[in-house]
Amino acid sequence: MKPITRIRIILFALMIFGSFANFALNDWGNTLIICCEVLMTISFITDIVIVLIERFKLKLRLKVSAGQLVLISIMLLSIILIFITKNFFNSTPEIIPMATLISFLALGVIIIIEALYDFFKKIESEGNYESFFLFIFFTALVFKNFSWPGTGPMLVFSILFLVPYFVTTTIKFFKQNYKLGKPLVVILTFGSFSTILLGITYLMKTMHWPGATIAFYLAVSITLIMIVGTIKWKYEFNGSKINILEGLRLFKTNIILLFFMLFVYTSYKYLTFIKLAPDYYSAYYPESYYRLRNNAINDNDWIKVREIEDAYNNFVDKAAENGFIK
Repeated sequence: MKPITRIRIILFALMIFGSFANFALNDWGNTLIICCEVLMTISFITDIVIVLIERFKLKLRLKVSAGQLVLISIMLLSIILIFITKNFFNSTPEIIPMATLISFLALGVIIIIEALYDFFKKIESEGNYESFFLFIFFTALVFKNFSWPGTGPMLVFSILFLVPYFVTTTIKFFKQNYKLGKPLVVILTFGSFSTILLGITYLMKTMHWPGATIAFYLAVSITLIMIVGTIKWKYEFNGSKINILEGLRLFKTNIILLFFMLFVYTSYKYLTFIKLAPDYYSAYYPESYYRLRNNAINDNDWIKVREIEDAYNNFVDKAAENGFIK
């Protein structure tokens, strides 16, 4: 297991701990979750940089890699400047966020073209495609926690580009390994498709699209089939016996981590929906807001809650702009 993967597992564990702290009405639980999400985004940018450095060492795609490094540097520098100017000078020149956006879009275009080229040319290469869209996904989670604009488009953009990637890599994994150990590969394939459905569930639930509950039930059904298959601890694979945890290492993507994260989150959201678990708490909102959320029953109710939440956020922002809130 890569060191960066171990770090992500620790961050995921801390996010769960932060959730329990949040349920106990400790607002620092939210802060811990947000910090972990920020570190997750940094870890995926780090993945991209590591791959680019390796390419330089092997003298592969030097011009493309150099361009990506320049764009990442501009993007990170712009984010730092936004933070400094916003917090110390109370205003940010428009060119700085514009540089961030342009660098971000340019990097995305390069990585998508590069991934498509490798796919159609059947080139085996360690690309940046997955890391880039996971970076967007976790950035969207940070934005969501702060109620910043742009969360919806980033979630849609990242998940819709990750779904075909994981579908193709799962099919490829199945074809390459099926004859080496049929039972184990079938179980892992079930888990992979369950992750894809959980990702679609999360997107639908967050965007308040219909069908989220159906997608969740399908994902849970596939997960239960996978769990039944894992009752047996050791499996034949490529002439030797390996346990289920060793089998997870056969995946060369981050889909295992995503499975656990999405399964925990979507299961929790379902439990809150049927009133078996408490909702997230934040001192930012008044108590009446949480009473409203706790009384929400269906998707229409949640749409109204979101509208009221947006109206409240706009009210607070306007009050701060006019000096009524310090």
